[in-house]
Amino acid sequence: MTMVGGKVCYAATGTKSTSQCYICGATSKDFYHLDFKNEINYEFGLLVLHARIRLFESILHLAYKLPVKKKNRKRKTETQKNIDKERELEIQKRFQNETGLLVDISKANFGNTNDGKTSRRFFEHLKVASKITGISDDLIYKLKVKLEIIRADI
Repeated sequence: MTMVGGKVCYAATGTKSTSQCYICGATSKDFYHLDFKNEINYEFGLLVLHARIRLFESILHLAYKLPVKKKNRKRKTETQKNIDKERELEIQKRFQNETGLLVDISKANFGNTNDGKTSRRFFEHLKVASKITGISDDLIYKLKVKLEIIRADI
C-alpha cells in the first residue's frame, strides 16, 4: 500500500478521534504506557506532516503543564488547573506577539490553528520556541532531526 492521508488512516483503522494515534490508539494520557501497539496499522506508514504537527502539539501541552509538574495521574486541583490555563494563555500570547503565530487556538466548527505551516515555523525557529515554551532547545532540535530523518526516508 502507498502512503495515504491522515483522514484515510483514521477511517481505515477505525480510530474514532483525531486526539488518538491511529497506529496504537493511544491518547496523550496513555503515552506513559507505550507497550501496546497494533502492528497491522503500521502498513499505513508514518505521515511526516502529521508527525510534525503532533510533536509540536505535544511540546506545547508539555509546556503548559510545566509549572504544576504533576507526576501522578490523580486529578488536579482547581488551583493547578488555573495555573495550567494561565500558562497556556501566556504561551499563546507570546507566540502571537514574538512570532506572529496563532498556536493551539480553537477554530469555529473545526479543529484548531495548529497546522503544517505553524508546526514547520515552530521547528525552524527552535531557539525562540524554546524560550517561549521553557522546553530545552536541544530536545526540540533532536525532535526536528528525527522528523527530517523520517522525511528523508533513511
